[in-house]
Amino acid sequence: MEYEKGAPLYTQVKQRLAERIDVGDLAEGDFLPAEPELCAELSVSRITLRRAVKELCDEGLLIRQQGRGTVVARKKMQQALVSLSGFSDIHAEDDRKIEHVVLAADRDLADPAAKAVLGQDARLARILRLITLDSRPLTLETLFIDIYRLPDVLKPVAAGASFFQTLRRLGGPKPAAAARTLNVGFASAAERRHLAVGPTQPVYRMDKTLFDADERPIAWSRLVTPTHLVTYALRS
Repeated sequence: MEYEKGAPLYTQVKQRLAERIDVGDLAEGDFLPAEPELCAELSVSRITLRRAVKELCDEGLLIRQQGRGTVVARKKMQQALVSLSGFSDIHAEDDRKIEHVVLAADRDLADPAAKAVLGQDARLARILRLITLDSRPLTLETLFIDIYRLPDVLKPVAAGASFFQTLRRLGGPKPAAAARTLNVGFASAAERRHLAVGPTQPVYRMDKTLFDADERPIAWSRLVTPTHLVTYALRS
């Protein structure tokens, strides 16, 4: 296999792998061939290949999965940062399957951060759930609600129902505004297990408070989403 003179070899290898991903020769979810096989195919050393693959991982095109190999990442989906819609509403018309996999549901908690948002007199319930898109992990959410205010919401949401759709079905308070804080960091060991990402994969960490028309908090969520899966768009 011939390469151009002058340009660093690893950048040319990186470009060739990126082109294969772009045209679908390496599709979403495909694992890269074994390193010796890929080195032979591309006529490069392991050092050169590893540098090219590392840069593609840094850019979010590839993902290293510990103990499994390197996989082609899904194309990023775009979400509006100021949207009041839930995940199920966002994807209702694009033929993509959203599921809420409930990992834990507790009540009568004493979480200081949630109490600070929902009120010191709130009777807290917490629902830890993995939101999946087309059966693949997308976001890990810890949802807090006040059972005194939303007495009928906990049971269906803890069974896997959409929070937004449950509010509408039960005639609950209508979301009118949301406050968000967004940071980037790395996932904990437990978060990595649920999201199927490695220790070097950055994640968005979002705290989201949902308000009604009277500016009373309806719910508070902590959301963890790998950065290679989502691009947040902001319109002013």
